[in-house]
Amino acid sequence: MSKKILIVDDEPDIIAFLGALLDENGYASVSAKDGTEGLELLRDEKPDLVLLDLMMPKKSGITMFQELRKDPDLSSVPVVVVTGVSEVTGVDFRNFMFKQPMRDEKKFVETTGLTKYTVPDGYIEKPIDPDELIRTIKEIFKE
Repeated sequence: MSKKILIVDDEPDIIAFLGALLDENGYASVSAKDGTEGLELLRDEKPDLVLLDLMMPKKSGITMFQELRKDPDLSSVPVVVVTGVSEVTGVDFRNFMFKQPMRDEKKFVETTGLTKYTVPDGYIEKPIDPDELIRTIKEIFKE
């Protein structure tokens, strides 16, 4: 049975590209266009991994990432951030966004064991290098 990967991105071309790439490499995929829909699909579809864009309408990938890491039912799902935000902003989000203090951190650490230094399982910059993405996914799945 192939692993299921949730793609969360607001760009239809990126979703189509990633879906085709995953299919070519033996993975099933489902997709969402924003963080709100992404969290719903995460709960309904129970994917094995999430490919997550950061800058999206309604609910950003940053917020979705923080919410799924706080949810005991979702926190173990691996997340690979796939974003062009550093190119657009000049900020190195690979290190910046995941090292900021979370709200109510003491309670969060006590309930999850995670700290403010919780990071995604992978980070891929856009434009996406297909080989790098597949290599990252295989490393996470220990394939």
